[in-house]
Amino acid sequence: MRIAFAHYSSADDISGVSSWLIQLALYLKGEGCSVAMVLMDLCEPGDISPLELALQNGGIEIFKSPPTGRLRQDVNATLAFLNAWRPDVFLPQCKPHHYIAAAIAGRCGLPWGLTLHSDDPDYWATAASLPPLSNGGKTICVSQHIQARLAQQGGESQAVVIPYGVSIPATTTQFSAQPFHVVYSGRLWEHQKRASLVVQSLIRACQGTEAISATLIGDGYSRPACEQQVRDAGLGERIRFRGRLPFAGVQEILLQSQAILLMSDFEGLPVALLEAMAAGVVPVVRSIPSGIPEVVRQGDTGLLVSDDPEQAAAALRALAEDPDLWQRCSTASRQLMEERFSSDHCHGQWLALVRQLQATSKPSFPITGLHGVRLSKLSPLLKAGYRRPRPWESLRLRQRFSTGLAKLKGMAKKQLKL
Repeated sequence: MRIAFAHYSSADDISGVSSWLIQLALYLKGEGCSVAMVLMDLCEPGDISPLELALQNGGIEIFKSPPTGRLRQDVNATLAFLNAWRPDVFLPQCKPHHYIAAAIAGRCGLPWGLTLHSDDPDYWATAASLPPLSNGGKTICVSQHIQARLAQQGGESQAVVIPYGVSIPATTTQFSAQPFHVVYSGRLWEHQKRASLVVQSLIRACQGTEAISATLIGDGYSRPACEQQVRDAGLGERIRFRGRLPFAGVQEILLQSQAILLMSDFEGLPVALLEAMAAGVVPVVRSIPSGIPEVVRQGDTGLLVSDDPEQAAAALRALAEDPDLWQRCSTASRQLMEERFSSDHCHGQWLALVRQLQATSKPSFPITGLHGVRLSKLSPLLKAGYRRPRPWESLRLRQRFSTGLAKLKGMAKKQLKL
């Protein structure tokens, strides 16, 4: 069975989707599948992304396609990859032109999958503009919440739920009162992740007790402002920023931590949260409509809070001061991950799905043209990264404008002489 993925390659990428994708691709290869991945290359010359490096080391075939700035050209580049590699199943992730190419290929007999990773509006726009059921594909949701919301919006009723799977470490973290260590792992962005709200909550937790310390893993445009917040509070020794770390480095910190804090505006099912719970780290997480309440049960596997940083700080202090509560949540968290969210369990579901899709695979290569997919009818969200050049940005039009202006000036001079 030949399985093709599509994603992007960025040197500073630390997304949960990329981490999940690496593990899934390597698992499928280990199960005897031929696996390739086409990457929109966003790296600077000479750089290589952690995703690309991990896939190369695992023997995954890599094809890179630089962004052209033109939607149709990027779509055609993806179709060219499919025509050259000729997979049985296509699994694009994240980039609009990959989804468009998948829908075109799906109309030509190549089954594909649209994975809805979160409540990000881009995913809902993709599901509405390019419904897989009408375009030879299948919708996969990472949480029951996303599946239910898709059904409410009139989306695919046959969508399946396959959550992210994570490896279960051999050891688990232990309770510590001095210090009680809190971790955040993810992008340091305001969009979605609300990095400043995470830092506000950590500052208030530390100001309320000398027992709490914290580490923030990850990077992003909000990091300088977050570091300034910590310096202004005089807590630079207790709240540390570690930047982007390899998986082994993240695991090392998790196994030394007692709680993980997330305050996102929207999520699907955060990989960072699952990895922490697998290590016995107790989640303190903002209660939002997402997959989070499916894994964080109040007072059982963790604590749910509002967007009030004082409430989040109080929850962290409560765990630090109550070893029995912490131990109960820690044990239940790890047990839940072992039973329902282990990588073996979830990756096995993906293998069954791609085999099901392969059974319907009858692609007509080569695939050329749009085959009924109308770019003009797509949601503006899918075309947001592709700005049409304004007329005056065309060299030929600029030249014509300059020539016309010169002629007008010449005519005006003649009139004045008369």
